[in-house]
Amino acid sequence: MKKLGMKNLLVILLSAIMNVFVWHDRNPVGVAFFCAAYALVPGKMLLAVATLSGMAYALPMTAFIRYAGLIVTVMAMAAVIRKAGQLRGGNKTAAHPSPLLMFGLMVLTMLTAGIGYGIAYGHGWQERLQQELPAAFMEFGAAAVVYWASAAGIAWLNGWRPAVGRRHVDMNEEAMITKNQLHAFSESFRKLSESFKMDVNPRDALNQQEMQDIFNAVTEQVCKDCSRCSYCWENVFEDSCEAAYEILNLCAGKAEMQKKDMPERFRQRCVRSDNFLAEARRMIGLAQTNLSWQNRLAESRLALAGQFGEVADVIGNFSRQIGDEPVKQGAPEKQILRKMSGQNIHVRRIAASDKPNGRQCVYIEARTGKNDERPVQQAADIIGRVYGRRYLPLPQTPAVIKHRWQLLAFEEDVRYRAIVGDARMIRMGETVSGDSYTVMHMDSGQVVLSLSDGMGSGEKAEKESNRIISLLEQLLTTGFNRQSAIRLIHSVVLAGSEPHTYSTLDLGTVDLFNGSCELVKMGAAPSYIKNGGDVRQITSDALPPGALPEPEDEVQVVDMAHGDMLIMMSDGVLNSLGDAENEEKMMDFLQKCEVTSPQELANAVLNHAMASSHYEAEDDMTVLVCGIYQKPKV
Repeated sequence: MKKLGMKNLLVILLSAIMNVFVWHDRNPVGVAFFCAAYALVPGKMLLAVATLSGMAYALPMTAFIRYAGLIVTVMAMAAVIRKAGQLRGGNKTAAHPSPLLMFGLMVLTMLTAGIGYGIAYGHGWQERLQQELPAAFMEFGAAAVVYWASAAGIAWLNGWRPAVGRRHVDMNEEAMITKNQLHAFSESFRKLSESFKMDVNPRDALNQQEMQDIFNAVTEQVCKDCSRCSYCWENVFEDSCEAAYEILNLCAGKAEMQKKDMPERFRQRCVRSDNFLAEARRMIGLAQTNLSWQNRLAESRLALAGQFGEVADVIGNFSRQIGDEPVKQGAPEKQILRKMSGQNIHVRRIAASDKPNGRQCVYIEARTGKNDERPVQQAADIIGRVYGRRYLPLPQTPAVIKHRWQLLAFEEDVRYRAIVGDARMIRMGETVSGDSYTVMHMDSGQVVLSLSDGMGSGEKAEKESNRIISLLEQLLTTGFNRQSAIRLIHSVVLAGSEPHTYSTLDLGTVDLFNGSCELVKMGAAPSYIKNGGDVRQITSDALPPGALPEPEDEVQVVDMAHGDMLIMMSDGVLNSLGDAENEEKMMDFLQKCEVTSPQELANAVLNHAMASSHYEAEDDMTVLVCGIYQKPKV
């Protein structure tokens, strides 16, 4: 008890009291306060017992079980992350996870718990999740506000004070790196917020195309076997169309429209006016119900966009509060200082960090003399000469160094360059391909190739496969990692696709720094890596996204070297080689093929497939080839 101190005991007692406040069987305030306290005070088991005691007093049993599981999950995840950090050589005496880490674990656990309990509801869980969205948004918002307010209050109670009246705050190397990474994290949330706002326009009325579809459905249902059909739709076509649209518009604007409200000329001419009115009211009602659901989804997307924007602001403000410390005085840093000073570039802070793949980043705060400007590439060249490697400024780094202090970020250049080739053929009789693909050159120095084969062919297959590829592009460009993106895509497909309608996902990520290639194949055809006559085959038995309750996103990692080419293809290419041993036939062809250009190899594979099927494409065919080639050293 003495180790805890009176202030920390007060925080633990307050956690029990905070959990008494319950809102519609929800307890976001108590969870947020617990997570904030868990990051900042010792005595974590006592804190957990006090928190669960308060919950047990205030919550019904089902809600208590849910929140108790959430608390235990957060504690377990924090313990695993802390242990992993110690095994990587971190500070073994560290007792507290960071407030930012605990905030992320809280949000992740609340989100997954909400989705999990919604799915566990059983039949109709999609509708239940949609009904719970407004309350869930309010819960997330309340938890975020309470968390940061509680974290600030607990930190203040333990002696932390904001720096007032000092322009520059001491800052060590780790804090400088953290500041830059938090800024990038904030920007990712901001981009995600903007993406959720795109193409979201709630509507008050049905559009022209929807009215046209209703008109076609009603006239087909009522008039197709009527004895006066030819008279109405041939002799007086224009007047029948005008009257029918007038009735539809009246039904859309008047819920209880009666027969007497119909145009008189139509009532006198139409022998099925009662049936026409009933069908029109039914179809208009269905369309308006659908429009209402679309508007609710649009409003939910806007609300979610607002939540992501608020999280971006919180993280951005938090990153700006992190202070600075003088430059690290190591031998390379001193050399960089001296060389940049000779070019009239003044540096007061410098730090370096390594990414998981070994790629080094260097961060400096610099300015030039008054009335002088220098291109940022000049600083990158100096850093590269000191470290003996080529460095490039990151995209968010200003292009010019000016006389005001600026934070500049540089990254070690990748060791390989990538060349991508593609070839495709549409199935006979179709106008569009059911295969969709994309090639993304990421700021991280990775090339992402993704290919999706929609079930069947034509516009329907193209729509399904393009939805998966578009969502993958959106998620990856807004900062989601590969695993999170795949799980979100799986959830979207599981909730929204038609029964037994699946599109494959073939995802290849080539790291141009270390040459590693990560492959995720979900229902996709085999891929191959070729270098001359040496060919390796990569296969997987995983099912497409949405086929199972949980995604089978097995990751296969292979090493690529100078001249290696990754070949990805849709099922139509392999199936054209015959029903039996088509994978072995493709392997044999690639071993004998002598072309060395990615584009020429893509063309050769497609031509071989077409020749094997007598130049009659029975399915959509797509081939992607990515070759990597080592850059010259500095």
